[in-house]
Amino acid sequence: MAKPKYRDITIRGVTYPDAKTAAAALGLSVSRVRSALRTDTLNSLGRRSRLCPVTIRGVTYESFSKAAQELGVSANTVRAAARNGTLHRVGTGRVGVEPMPVLIAGLRFESAQAAADHFKVKVMTVYSAISDGDPDRIARPPRYNPARSRRIKIGSLTFPSMAQAARELGFKDREFVSKALKNGSKRGRQRILAAAMRLAHQRQSGVTGGGDGI
Repeated sequence: MAKPKYRDITIRGVTYPDAKTAAAALGLSVSRVRSALRTDTLNSLGRRSRLCPVTIRGVTYESFSKAAQELGVSANTVRAAARNGTLHRVGTGRVGVEPMPVLIAGLRFESAQAAADHFKVKVMTVYSAISDGDPDRIARPPRYNPARSRRIKIGSLTFPSMAQAARELGFKDREFVSKALKNGSKRGRQRILAAAMRLAHQRQSGVTGGGDGI
């Protein structure tokens, strides 16, 4: 039996220069076209995909090939999108993995990045919480962990952590001390030192209560 030639392939009256071109037009693999050529079944090749209507972003096309032609892509791209559930982005230039919706504390976000932006955390923090099976922890306030805390000395006073210092000095924002020190805020440092001096005086005098109240 003579080896079939994979050039000038005619399918239902249309001649394609090679198997690759025919495959792209019909939304099939090259091997499928070559197999049909060997078995003399070219005229039935891709008939189902060509006649199958497809709807993309509200527009219905009579076939994958017609949709591909109108959107400037190959029929194989449309076929793959139909299989992967990504028809909505065919012809838009969007590629890669489809963003995964995220549900955190009853709130639904279109992607992990959107959730990270909402809670003001890094996107890897969201992925880590999802991987651990506890995405809601992103929405919970941070817990005090003595093992990870660093002692801090302010004036004559020593505190087990910056968060504890903020509480004892009377700042409503538990992160006020850490933020002021991290940002190098001169005014913030002055407020912290003044609150520490005031607290030290209160302790020496046996006075309770007070604080900065900020």
